[in-house]
Amino acid sequence: MNYIQVSILFCIKQLKGERTAYGIYHLLTGKKSAQTIQDGKIFGISFLFQSFVYLDKRSFEACVAYLKEQQYIEETENQKYVMTDKGQARLEDELTARPFHPALDGWKFASSTQLFLARITLFIQTLSNLQYFQKGFLPISKNAEVIQWVKTYIMSQKQTRQELAAELFEELRMCLKGCTERDASLFVLQLTGYQRVGFTKNQLAYQYELDEHYVHIQLLGVIHHIIEKVSKNNESFHVLSSFLRDLYLELPLTSSTLKTYSWLQKGKTLEEIAYIRRLKESTIEDHIAELALFVPSFSIDAYVSPKQQEKIISAFEGLRTNKLKVIKEEVKDDVTYFQIRLVLAKHFT
Repeated sequence: MNYIQVSILFCIKQLKGERTAYGIYHLLTGKKSAQTIQDGKIFGISFLFQSFVYLDKRSFEACVAYLKEQQYIEETENQKYVMTDKGQARLEDELTARPFHPALDGWKFASSTQLFLARITLFIQTLSNLQYFQKGFLPISKNAEVIQWVKTYIMSQKQTRQELAAELFEELRMCLKGCTERDASLFVLQLTGYQRVGFTKNQLAYQYELDEHYVHIQLLGVIHHIIEKVSKNNESFHVLSSFLRDLYLELPLTSSTLKTYSWLQKGKTLEEIAYIRRLKESTIEDHIAELALFVPSFSIDAYVSPKQQEKIISAFEGLRTNKLKVIKEEVKDDVTYFQIRLVLAKHFT
C-alpha cells in the first residue's frame, strides 16, 4: 500500500461511515470549506488537511477502489464506507511500521507551510552561493514574490554572510534535534546550495527505500515541527522567525469567518451579519460553528441554552455518533441542526 491509501484508510476508520469518501478527498487536498473544517476537527483527522495537495480525483477514486477490492473497506451507502476487520489489522500494521509524523498538523499550518518552505530553501541556496561569490545561479523558486522577499531580507541584515549562515545553521540544528536522524536527513538532503542540487522526493524515496508519498508526509511533519518550535520561541530563532513573521496565523480560521467574527465582537446578531454581508444565514451559521471549534473563549450560550446543551450532550454520549439526524431524533426537543453542530463543536473536539 502506498501512503495515500494508508491515509485514506485511516480517515475511513475515523469517519465510521458517517460522511462520504469525497469529504476525505477535500480534506487531503485542502479544500477550505466549513464542512471540511468541521468534519476534520470532529472526527480527528484535521492534522491531515492539505497533506496531499497534488492528489487528483481520479487517483483518489482509484485508491478507494483498491481498498474496496482488497476488502479493507465496505460500502454501506452511496460513497460511504466503513473499515472491515481485515482493514483494521492492515492499518495497525501500516501505522506501526510507518506512523504519521507526530508534529504533522495540516490544518494549523496549511496557510504557512509552502511559503515558509519556499523562502527558507531559496534563502539557503542564495546564501550558499553568495558565500562562494557565485551570483549567477538558477533559483529553485520561480515565485517572484519569494525571490524578492529573499533579496530584501538579505539586504536588510547587518551581519556578514558568514555570520548569517552560521546563525541559520545553529537554529536549524536546534530544530532538527527534535526529529529522528532519518527525518532530519530527509530535510537536509532536499536542500540546494553551491554546486549541490537537492534530492527530489522520488530520489529520497529510492535512497531510503521508502514510499514517495510517505517521504512527502514526513517532510511536511518536519516543516510543521520547525514552524511550531520557532513560533513558540521567536527570541531563540532570530533568522527562522523572520521567515514566519507575516505567515503564522494564531487562529486557523477562513477569511470569511474572520469577518463574521469581527461583526460578532461588535455586538451584531447572526441575522444582522447575514444582512450586512449579503450572505445566507446558513453561511453565517457555518462561520459560528467554525468559531466554536477553534476559538476556546467563544461562547455558544447565545445560540443554545445551557439546558439544550445538556440534552444534546446526553444524547451524544448515549449514542456515540456524529449523525445530526440521529441525535435530533433522540433529543426529542425543539433543537435545530445548527444547535447540535455547535454543541458537538464546543464539547466533543
